[in-house]
Amino acid sequence: MSTELYRLPGRSILTLIGSDARPLLQRVITADVEHLEPGQCRPGALLTPQGKIISDFMLFPREDGLVIDIAEQAAQALKKRLTMYKLKADVEIAIDDSLASLWAETAFDGAAKDPRLDHVFRSIGAPGDTSERALDAIEIAAGVPSFSRDYGEAEVFPTDVNLDVYGGIGWTKGCFIGQEVVSRMKRRGTIRKRSLAVSFENSAPATGSDLKAGESTIGEISSTSGRHAVSRVRLDRLEKSDSPVMADGRVAHIELPEALKPETP
Repeated sequence: MSTELYRLPGRSILTLIGSDARPLLQRVITADVEHLEPGQCRPGALLTPQGKIISDFMLFPREDGLVIDIAEQAAQALKKRLTMYKLKADVEIAIDDSLASLWAETAFDGAAKDPRLDHVFRSIGAPGDTSERALDAIEIAAGVPSFSRDYGEAEVFPTDVNLDVYGGIGWTKGCFIGQEVVSRMKRRGTIRKRSLAVSFENSAPATGSDLKAGESTIGEISSTSGRHAVSRVRLDRLEKSDSPVMADGRVAHIELPEALKPETP
């Protein structure tokens, strides 16, 4: 049975070609790209000096450098910033309109498994005659937030949107922009917010609805698909409450990612 291959809409492909492509990104973005191997992809982000996400993306290796799969509206700004940071480095940075973000629900030749999602495989290539299909419904059901849909520029810390859970922060790789802030949060145990999957018996309430545990507001619905939603939840408030979680009068079920569930003895 052949794999149904789709083109992800609203994406741009940024190529970094040259011997300094990896060293440049290694010192600038959150992800560890030195150990990104063929057959892998990895999320990453560029942060403000204060540790908040300017833009996030998916990274793919290539023989002569790296490829960045990024939201279309953020591509030019990232290209401009990376060009500023490169100084005299041996790297050419360009947006390649001949390439597209491709994905399927089963593995295919040259694909890498999306580390954020079960049963999603991705690659970069010529669009050919592929049809467009968004990942929104799959992401929302899994509690995976998306730039522009669930948050905007300089609104969230990378841990707020689980970038570390998906392997998008290289904690041991050394300095990158904003590293001091996010490392301090981790070291001090002050990561209070996490993006979580929220589900309802029937349809989810409207985007912007408060998520409440008793009298305490613990989050806000940031995106919905059918009975599923995504919300950035204050874990400290959730843990302190014995009340059912509600949104717009509807009982909400919150699912923690496996990596965030308490260890059982």
